[in-house]
Amino acid sequence: MALSDAIQGARHVGQTITWTQKNGSIQILTGATITARIISTSLNAVAFNSDGTFNVTNGANGIFTWAYGAIDVAVAGEYEVQFKATFTNYALTYALGWFVKKVI
Repeated sequence: MALSDAIQGARHVGQTITWTQKNGSIQILTGATITARIISTSLNAVAFNSDGTFNVTNGANGIFTWAYGAIDVAVAGEYEVQFKATFTNYALTYALGWFVKKVI
């Protein structure tokens, strides 16, 4: 799965994401708390924590939403988003490429 592009500064739109494992199967997210770290792949690997809001909406099917925070979409560029699902006794990560497009 790929992330949809975002527009610089556009916070009214977010994404619904399905977390899949390398073999394509669904990662169950029931009981998980989602966070993310965003790494610029076009600006010298600058990294920052997402200030967006994450909600597991269908844990049994690995589905969660991401409502962008102001920091998430502040600078246009190419990024890798490293999502982290924290469970009671362990954590998992899931990385996807993402573009924030410049406002024209």
